[in-house]
Amino acid sequence: MPSRRHLVLASVTAALLGLSLTACAPGQSPDGSATSTPSSTPSTSASATPADRIVEISVDGLSIDEGPVIGYDDPNGVVTALTDAFGSAPTEGPVEGPYDSVYDGFEWTGTKATAYETRITLVVSADAPGVSFRTPEGLGLGSTRAEAIAAGAEDEWDEDGDGVSDYLKIGMREVPGTSSLVNPGEVGVEYITLKVTDDVVTRISSGGNDFSDI
Repeated sequence: MPSRRHLVLASVTAALLGLSLTACAPGQSPDGSATSTPSSTPSTSASATPADRIVEISVDGLSIDEGPVIGYDDPNGVVTALTDAFGSAPTEGPVEGPYDSVYDGFEWTGTKATAYETRITLVVSADAPGVSFRTPEGLGLGSTRAEAIAAGAEDEWDEDGDGVSDYLKIGMREVPGTSSLVNPGEVGVEYITLKVTDDVVTRISSGGNDFSDI
């Protein structure tokens, strides 16, 4: 069923089209005969379409179109918000975890969400028609490594050991009560993870941290 937003846009478009046709109709003289009007070149521009929904992913949670942040500790709220952004319900199914654990999985085009006991994590590997993802720093899929570094990203993991990090972390924030496994003696941090392939961001994930071993 069309959303109220789409119905409103359709009504506005129809009204504008009506006004345009009225303005372009041949004029009439006082005696009722049509008067000639200069011919105009037909417009070749594409029809206007609604702007993409923007989903911003941060260490705090996600927000839609600069709306309120929905924390990852509210799995139902996150799934509801993404369902609204995509305009469709996700495909649901079990996700196997470590130690024979099973969690609830939700999948939309290019986006997967996994709900644990009290939190939900997101993995975005592709924007979808009408939906784009970004971080608070303005980074999205297709951003370059240089752009990520300039925005404050740091190396996280060199998966293939070639001396160039395949994963970057951004939005780092200390989590009181945790201890870093990477930097012993320091407080642990959480962050957003950026997967980089051929110097281009190809995946954005929430839930990154340096204090958990699973």
